[in-house]
Amino acid sequence: MITATTMTFGSPLGTDSLAKQANFTIHHGAKMISVSVDNSGGRMAHMARADIRCLFSNNTAGIEDREAVEDVTSRVFGKGASDVVPGNVENMATAMNWLRRTNWGFQNDI
Repeated sequence: MITATTMTFGSPLGTDSLAKQANFTIHHGAKMISVSVDNSGGRMAHMARADIRCLFSNNTAGIEDREAVEDVTSRVFGKGASDVVPGNVENMATAMNWLRRTNWGFQNDI
């Protein structure tokens, strides 16, 4: 399943540039890929700045005593917990491969 949202915010004072943001999420069982795209607060003509997050729904997986949705991006991409994962072809391929895996390497964590 794929879900999406969009937002538009007022422009900075003295400009006519609206800040725009779109997000779509691909759901596959307890796993989700969330992609957020924006126009850098109205400074870009097109929405071209993107960030990818990999999420795991503990509720969907029936895991208790953990937060409802867990951000596992750092484990999927081998980065720090707050690092940004740019939305590009290579990173999207990595995220999609993780989404399709039935054995995703974090059995001891999840």
